[in-house]
Amino acid sequence: MLAGTLRISRSAVTASRRTALIQSTAAAMLRSLKTSAAVAQKKQGADRTQSTAFIKKEGASSSKKLRSGTTTSVNMAGANPEYYVSSATIKMLKLDASTNDSQINKFVEIDASFLDGIGKGRLPGFLDTDFKLFGKPALLYRKLTQRLVSQLAKNAGAEAVAPKRASVVDGKNGAGKSAELMKLAAVAAASDHIVIYAYSTFPWVNSSRPYAPANTGDLFVQHEVAMDLLRSVAMLSKDALNKVPLGKSVVVGKKTLAAEKTLLDLVEFGIHTPSLAHDVLENLLAVASTQKQVPVLIALDNVNTLWCTTCYTDQNDVALPASRLRLVNAFLPFFEGKAVVNRGWVVGATSYIEPRFMPRDLKHKLNPPAMVPLANPDVASDPNVKKPSSDVPFEVIKVDRLSAEEAQALMAFYHKTNVISAPVTNALVAKKWVVADGNPREIFKSVTAYF
Repeated sequence: MLAGTLRISRSAVTASRRTALIQSTAAAMLRSLKTSAAVAQKKQGADRTQSTAFIKKEGASSSKKLRSGTTTSVNMAGANPEYYVSSATIKMLKLDASTNDSQINKFVEIDASFLDGIGKGRLPGFLDTDFKLFGKPALLYRKLTQRLVSQLAKNAGAEAVAPKRASVVDGKNGAGKSAELMKLAAVAAASDHIVIYAYSTFPWVNSSRPYAPANTGDLFVQHEVAMDLLRSVAMLSKDALNKVPLGKSVVVGKKTLAAEKTLLDLVEFGIHTPSLAHDVLENLLAVASTQKQVPVLIALDNVNTLWCTTCYTDQNDVALPASRLRLVNAFLPFFEGKAVVNRGWVVGATSYIEPRFMPRDLKHKLNPPAMVPLANPDVASDPNVKKPSSDVPFEVIKVDRLSAEEAQALMAFYHKTNVISAPVTNALVAKKWVVADGNPREIFKSVTAYF
């Protein structure tokens, strides 16, 4: 009897404790909900969920759950200004053949047709991200830009003497090498040049694209890459290509193009016949570089890849030098002084982002260490004393750091496009300029560090 009473008492206590625990938990949850509701009510003006609304366009699915491919639009009418700032409307000139030194230290807009010719999203470096942030494809027109554009116009003259050597734009990471090359290509495309522009040659050597041994010789082919390049040339230079006849019959595979056919016919044949894209590209370079009817610009970004060791391997699993890729082999003579463009210019830009694709000897030639003259004439004349060489087969154009005026224009544009909200004062510009050593990319990182 006593044992039964003891079991009943323990059972009752356990049930009582469980009830008390449930009641205290419920009370705590209720207090939490009340607190959350109070906080939400106080911050109702800053509630991001009330700032925008996704509205289906007409014809969209009536289901509440959006299916893949459903088109939506964003209604920013009720956007909270504390979090959302509308894109600034900035008027600027298009970068074209008429752009001159009056635009120095101003931003110019890259023409949409040029960007379409390169391909959607195919922009060098960080430019794709920058353009999305700015709301438009805009770049600073620098003194160096004017120098390059002036040289382009000089080389494009009908009586101009073609440069004996190619030119290579070199500088530190983030200095703006790729931007300068792209601006030059955009001006050339707007000036009726035949533009052969590769926004990046990394895909040529980093094993990201298919390759195969050539039918003859020890070279390797990349039909897809060659076809993409031909497609870009056709879109950037359709009218210019159509002005240049082949001059003689050209045999490509089993196809013979008559002498009266144009370079446009040749390029379009290569686009529709990928297996012969390399043959077409080599014939295009041969005809375009020797004719003088239309100026030509050959512009390759990451041009240092032409001398690197690639990520591709041969049949014995040995890494291939870039010169064994047929695509690289087609352009290499222009940068080694073995081939020239009779009317036009050959320009490249280096990149140090991928150290594996920057050959050490090329890097040392582009940036030779400072040397102290040898005082002892016997030592100076000793042939066994190794001296750094800066002898390269092309002209080197250095991209210097931004001037104070260029930095001011850069940050003023960032403020206009709402990239930065702080007022742009001389003190702020000087601070960012000194800390970044005038490097445009480092300045951008500094002012957008909160992203």
